[in-house]
Formats: sequence, structure tokens, C-alpha cells
Amino acid sequence: MLVMQKAFQVKSQIIHAADFTALRALLPFRDGDIVLTEARLIDKLQLPSFVKVLIRESFGPGPNSEPSVTQAVKAAGAATGRIIGIGGGATLDLAKLLSLEHVLPLSEAFTQQDRLRKARELILVPATPGTGSEVTPYCAVYFPDLGAQLILNSQALYADTVLLCPEFLNDIPFNVFAASSFDAFTHACESYLSALATPFSQLLALQAMKLLICAWQNIVQQGSGMLEHECANVQLAGCMAGISYANAGCAAVHALAYPLCTRLKIAHGEANYLVFRAVMEMYVKKNPHGAISDLTAVLAALLNCQPAAAWRIFDELCQSLLPKRTLTQCGMQEGQALEFTDMVLTRQNMLIANGYVQLSAGEIASIYRSLM
Repeated sequence: MLVMQKAFQVKSQIIHAADFTALRALLPFRDGDIVLTEARLIDKLQLPSFVKVLIRESFGPGPNSEPSVTQAVKAAGAATGRIIGIGGGATLDLAKLLSLEHVLPLSEAFTQQDRLRKARELILVPATPGTGSEVTPYCAVYFPDLGAQLILNSQALYADTVLLCPEFLNDIPFNVFAASSFDAFTHACESYLSALATPFSQLLALQAMKLLICAWQNIVQQGSGMLEHECANVQLAGCMAGISYANAGCAAVHALAYPLCTRLKIAHGEANYLVFRAVMEMYVKKNPHGAISDLTAVLAALLNCQPAAAWRIFDELCQSLLPKRTLTQCGMQEGQALEFTDMVLTRQNMLIANGYVQLSAGEIASIYRSLM
């Protein structure tokens, strides 16, 4: 019998701040602090003049890349003050790198992950729902020369402190909210089904899914004006899902979404959304009696329907929030199904290996073709 080590841990202190006033009281800035944030947040933060402020957009648009990370590390300098990351997932990921003792050259950090050491206290404050980056040991970086995004995974990347402030979500564009909250749902769902799941990670995953579905139902039934009332629950769900997948990992949905992000430039949350149902249906087809059966029953209870209709009704709820595009509408060509399949199997093999069931090359290609 193959025995797998399954463990559960939460490395970060997690603090809730009801609003910006509470956040400023709970996070008094110090001389020497380096704040990495986004231009859209500067006015909200009211940062004191003695902190060093780095604006993520000044290091280049899009996802973190090898050149942009190099610029940011050099801009941060060798000071030993705290690193405070405030923003979306990419901003938090970059803050993680700035907290390390040695991160350049970046290629060595990826090949010698066991040697990474934290040099600065790291505080992370998520300003978007869903990514869960604030509570994970992961960091994504795109390498232009490779044409690939790689994931750094190190205990040194865990934040020392996480502050959750739902007021950041009050004016988020609705389509960003929908895609990002679906990213959180994917984290919860995939970690629940993972072979590395524990009762603790599954409990958090289930609660995250419950919070998200209830929030989505309220918004669909009562209108987008309900978004402000659901911000705290959605942000909490994203954090819970982040803790769950930090322990149990993600799988095929994320793996198949990867080429959509890198080749078609689709936002990460929407890319997960586009492939999600097809992957789940393939899981049900290949092994309907395992954890996927339990998850289907949970969805049916939350959606007040029979298990046989659960995935269809769930998809209808999601499409009420974020209409689903075909991959053809997103720019995918017929011949790319095999190219994307090769990218999944060669560059996302760890995610595929962590799946509820293993998907063959033919099954992955058939999923892409079915979505065109």
C-alpha cells in the first residue's frame, strides 16, 4: 500500500479588520517599512511619508515576470524593514519575493528552493477576492525566454501576518469580482478532491464553497447592489480556500487553465471557470463513486436540487454572474488543442498528478475541443 504523508498547517497569523480605520489601527506603519501596492489603492491607504512605497505597475504590466521581479528587488534595496504587500494576487506574490534573503538571479531561486530564507517580516493584505495568495507558500513568475510560468513553492514564502479588510472590495468591478471569486471556488473544490486532502483542509474547503454559493445566490436574486454586503464573506471564503489548497494542492482545472492564461491572455479566474465544469464531468464519468460523489451531494444540498442536476444548476448560477465564452471566442484555434494538451502534460504535470483521477492526453484534448 502506498502511504502518503498528509499534514495540515497554518503558518500565518490572520487578523480581521472591519474597515480601513481598523486596518490602520491594527497595522501601524514604522520607519523603514516597504509597502508594495497598486496605484488604485494609494488614496485609500493614506500612507505616511516615512515609508518606502513601491507601485507594482511601475515594474511592468501583466503577471510577474523575470524582468519585472528583478526591477522590483533592486528597487526595494537591501533595507531590513518589513515588507507589506497590499493588493491583488500578483502584488502579494511579488511581496513574498521581496521578503527573501536572496532571490536573484531568479532562475537559481527556482532550482534551489530548499535554500530560500526569509530576511524581512512579511505582512500581506489582500485587496481582491479569491486568489488566497496571502496564506499560501506559492509564487508565480513568468519567464519570457521559456514562454512559461513557473511556480515557486517554499515555506519561506508564508506571510508572518495576514490582515483581511473587506472594505477593499467595495468598489471592485463586478466582472473582476465574479472571476476572482470563482478562482476561490476552484481552489476549494480541487483541494477538497485532492489525494492530499485532510479532514481539516476539507472542512475549510466546504465552508468556503458554502459562503461563495450563498453570496452568489444573494447577488443573483437581489442584484449587484448586494455585492457590498457579501464582501466580507467572499474575502473570508478566498482565505479559507487558500489555506485549503496550500495544504492539499490544486489539480486539473488549474492545469488546463494554464495555457488559456499564457497563450490566450485570459484572466486566471475566468480561465478556471471556462474549463471547470468539463473537468468535473470527466471526473464523474471516470469515477463517480469517490469524493466527487460527496462533493456533488454538497452542491445539491446548497442548490436545493437533486444530485443528478447539481452540476448543471451550479453552472447556470455561475453564468448568471459571468457569461461563459467559448474558447473560439477567446481566440483559440482548432490546432491548439494538441498544443495546449502538451503544455499541460509537460509543464503542469504535478497538478495533473494531484487530480481526483488521472486524465489522459486524449481526454485533455477532448475537453479543449468540447469548449470551442
